[in-house]
Amino acid sequence: MLAYAFPGQGSQYSGMGRFLLAAYPEVEDVFDRAESLTGIAVKSLLTKATEEEISRVENAHLAVFLYSAALGEVAAKLSRPGVVFGHSLGEFSALYAAGVLDFESALHLVVERGRLIASGVRRRGSMVALIGENVLRFAEEVLKDFREKTLSIANYNSPTQIVLSGRSGDVERAVKYIEKKARRIGARLRAVRLKVGFASHSPLVGEVSKVFSRVIEGVRFRRAEIPVALGTSGEITRDAIRIKENLKANLHSPVRFMSVVKSAAEFGITRVWEVGPGKVLSGLIRRIHPSLQTTPLDPQFGNTLR
Repeated sequence: MLAYAFPGQGSQYSGMGRFLLAAYPEVEDVFDRAESLTGIAVKSLLTKATEEEISRVENAHLAVFLYSAALGEVAAKLSRPGVVFGHSLGEFSALYAAGVLDFESALHLVVERGRLIASGVRRRGSMVALIGENVLRFAEEVLKDFREKTLSIANYNSPTQIVLSGRSGDVERAVKYIEKKARRIGARLRAVRLKVGFASHSPLVGEVSKVFSRVIEGVRFRRAEIPVALGTSGEITRDAIRIKENLKANLHSPVRFMSVVKSAAEFGITRVWEVGPGKVLSGLIRRIHPSLQTTPLDPQFGNTLR
């Protein structure tokens, strides 16, 4: 059985739309629809924006969602998935693919999420991926002992990768503490700063998350045509109410990606297509469940569907 995995913010890169349009000219229709609905020059953003421009919160939101939604439409004509799931922002693309949200509603939510984050929490925090053996144990010990209580484990990405989120200064101090502790016992660990620019999946975005929850309440959610693995728990469901409550918690709750992948495998998934820019999720999935066959569909890697 096949699953679609949709990546989130951080997977964007300058010029990513050029690869997609060259491989699948029909996706231009998706970009045209988005331009008509938002008034934003979407095609220019996806094809001409600099790395700095496309990494701005509101631009990254729009670019990653539209790329993933468009590629998902192409993929669905070839092979319908048995399960869909997304990583953080990627959940919106997953819900569009599953028929829970129509295109206009999903686009509206993504634009509003990006706008609220950009206006409400930018420059207040940061995120860092910690990569290495026993990294979760190290991070849990730091959070238990650390004097500042603004830090959270934001993403449980794989057995060898978690993400810390919080105020920028506290995140940096925690990383130095963890690295020093790892050196003392001879453990290998490295820190990678994420291209996010805010403390997602932490208490620092709590107020923005409350406002966004009210936006979500104004949107119609349908029963899923394709089962959805929920990012906050790993539960697989078609239930519209459960899916809506998961989405309300999406911004401030940890991403339990390991639980999502394990649930999908138990559900019967054997293959995963990464439907979006980049190939980060494919690498994480292989580390979580090595028996799953993963394929990133980003055309720049040569994996086209025709």
